[in-house]
Amino acid sequence: MSFKHPLLRALVLLAIVPLLLLGGCGKKSSNAAATAAAPVSSAAAGATDTAASDSGDVTLTCPTTNSTSFAKTKFVTHAAAATGALQHWIYKPYKAGGFSKGAHGRIFAFVKAGAAALFVKHELRLAAEDAKASPALCKAVAKPLSDLADKVTGVVNKAKGGDLSGIPALNTDATSLIQGADKNGATVTPNENANIANLSDPN
Repeated sequence: MSFKHPLLRALVLLAIVPLLLLGGCGKKSSNAAATAAAPVSSAAAGATDTAASDSGDVTLTCPTTNSTSFAKTKFVTHAAAATGALQHWIYKPYKAGGFSKGAHGRIFAFVKAGAAALFVKHELRLAAEDAKASPALCKAVAKPLSDLADKVTGVVNKAKGGDLSGIPALNTDATSLIQGADKNGATVTPNENANIANLSDPN
């Protein structure tokens, strides 16, 4: 069939143009879908990475030999100060009912407990760093020390609001730390005379 006739050529063009337009739209739709899918994939990958980093499941690398001098001696000093202050200013007042509503001297008891909590947190973190320098202590008590340091101030703050339920656990954790250290050659005797005001760095 010849397309030389003007009317015939016009009809053929009218039939071809819509097909070309549909083909172009199809490609654009496909590209748009792919582009839209890309950010979703990236977002999913990002969520996986965040979950992995926030899981807290981090393996502590412990040394095979002491990495600093007198690691155990320094550990014992800081651990004794921390556990002694916790017992004297937090656990014993709790046992005596000093934090209960209506108790005589309750406000003063909480002021001291708050100062002691900061001191305990600080000393526990120092003790944890010393423990990490000792092969035996690192495996036995480094992580529990850090965990206790992270929660002591929160427990005392809750106690000020009337929730005293976390205080017994603090004492239990401190006792477990002392026992764990003792089994690994570091005898800790809580120092209840530690000066809780002697705190240069509360972080």
